[in-house]
Amino acid sequence: MPVAHLKAVDLNYLQLPQKLSLDSPLNPLYQGEQGIEGEQDSQNDIPSNLVMVHGLATNLAFWYHLALELSVTHPVTLFDLRGHGRSSMPENGYTPPQMAEDLRELLDYLGIETAHLMAHSFGGSVILDFACAYPERVESLILVDVRLRVLQPRQRLRDWPRWKRTQRILNRIGVELDEDDPESGYQILEAIARLQMRLPKGKHRLRRLLSKLVPENSQRTASRWLKLLETTSARRDLKNIEGISLEQLQQINKPTLAIYGESSPTLPTANALKEVWTHAHFEFVPLAGHFFPVSQPQALIASVKSFLKQLNYLDNAC
Repeated sequence: MPVAHLKAVDLNYLQLPQKLSLDSPLNPLYQGEQGIEGEQDSQNDIPSNLVMVHGLATNLAFWYHLALELSVTHPVTLFDLRGHGRSSMPENGYTPPQMAEDLRELLDYLGIETAHLMAHSFGGSVILDFACAYPERVESLILVDVRLRVLQPRQRLRDWPRWKRTQRILNRIGVELDEDDPESGYQILEAIARLQMRLPKGKHRLRRLLSKLVPENSQRTASRWLKLLETTSARRDLKNIEGISLEQLQQINKPTLAIYGESSPTLPTANALKEVWTHAHFEFVPLAGHFFPVSQPQALIASVKSFLKQLNYLDNAC
């Protein structure tokens, strides 16, 4: 897999070319039942890149199956955030503004001038910082179950919609967590990574229980996350994030799709964001938690395709 050698970090990335056929109604050059007219003769006819950013404790593979589907209409770029996947792991620089700079350098490296930006969870903070710093390079934003501290300062386990059910599962696999920790997301990711590292092969029941909470990661991914926390400034950087301000949030006016799980612990962000971003389109996936891109990928794919298709029509109408 190719690697972009940037100033302070090496980022592992993957690009999927657009594979849309000209006889597809989703193709912007499709001329309806009368047939296909014209040729794809201009760079302006090629849809902008869709760049997908993953969250913490995972890697670009989180998006891979969705990316294959979405590459039908847009070229797609995936990459591992610094310290994740096969990207390098510098000693520091794990704040969203720094990772937004990584994204800017990566786009420059790949020659991508503007892009649709899509991100899950922590990745959402990265693309929002990017949108604030480089608004001219953003075509649209797709936020997938993103918590913003300015709108949701605390995220305690006891406040999660499904906490009691989750707590019973964790207790059955021997994990006890502080339900009053205001940054519970980091706590649960670390606890589960440690459990994955010591889970013997053949313990299928435990693995099935774990899969009800988080996407199944390899022991390599779990080991990578623990190494990041133990050997770099990531733990301190992530817990001390000031985050984007309300004023910055109000200044973002790009076309936006915000999609959340109906039972996700990030719902307070979604409800507050609706008051701030009257221009954005919000959707909620029924019976879904934080990791619905993995548990219910078709719901997300359908929403993103519809959103991008609508943008395409609007662009062609201008």
